[in-house]
Amino acid sequence: MSSDSLKGYLGLLRPVNLGIVFLTVAAAAILAGGLAAHWPTVLFASLAGSLIAGGGYAINDYFDIEIDRINKPNRPLPRGAATDRGAVWLWGVTSGVGLLLCASVGGGALAIGLFWVISLYFYGKTLKRTALTGNILVGVITGLAFVYGGIAVGHAERSFFPALFAFLINVARELVKDVEDLEGDAKGKASTLPVKYGVKPALVLASMTIFLLVVATFLPYSSGIYSVNYLALIVVVNGALIYVIVSMWKDRSPTNLGRLSLILKLDMVGGLVAIFLGS
Repeated sequence: MSSDSLKGYLGLLRPVNLGIVFLTVAAAAILAGGLAAHWPTVLFASLAGSLIAGGGYAINDYFDIEIDRINKPNRPLPRGAATDRGAVWLWGVTSGVGLLLCASVGGGALAIGLFWVISLYFYGKTLKRTALTGNILVGVITGLAFVYGGIAVGHAERSFFPALFAFLINVARELVKDVEDLEGDAKGKASTLPVKYGVKPALVLASMTIFLLVVATFLPYSSGIYSVNYLALIVVVNGALIYVIVSMWKDRSPTNLGRLSLILKLDMVGGLVAIFLGS
């Protein structure tokens, strides 16, 4: 395998995103009460989540190759750095190993792992191209990462608020990305919300979801679950969320929407830090 092909297959897995998934699951487990004695379970759970996510990215690129020729021509499959068949094999191997690791964590973790593998496959194949269904599914998949981390250490009940926040911010981010990818999705005959109903309804729904998230972030503090340290940082996090709403209405260009999508991803990290400091 040439160095370009190796880079291509690594690119299919999105190494940076895998690192984020690993840290997210580990953080979810720690937030749910994971202690030093739990570290082998947390490690296996985090690796499993990362591998399944990587497989999901690979199979998504396999199904999206024609759209990516327009929206993202530098992705590994459109530029020829990886093959269609190789992407499918990569999905199968990483998903299979991920499920084996889930099984070592426990039955609940395996059930979520199976849901992830099946959902990511059908998301890439069909649901991504449907109005709203795919967006909600991504939110559910991401929110479950926190439930999964809680299950790994035996305290799923402590994962409610982080899971809710992850669900809302990812639904909003997926809607913003749909508007960003409007041209390629339309040419690829994808029935996303902005393709089917227009840009304005998609931005309205994204704005409403972000606003609901902002309101929801104050609930754990008002309920006495998180401390004033959480409140201090969450105000900054929410400032970035409000900025995203204002900016996407002022500038709907793909370049700006791509930038705002990145801000939402970084804001997830800020939210996690706020929860850590306030727990």
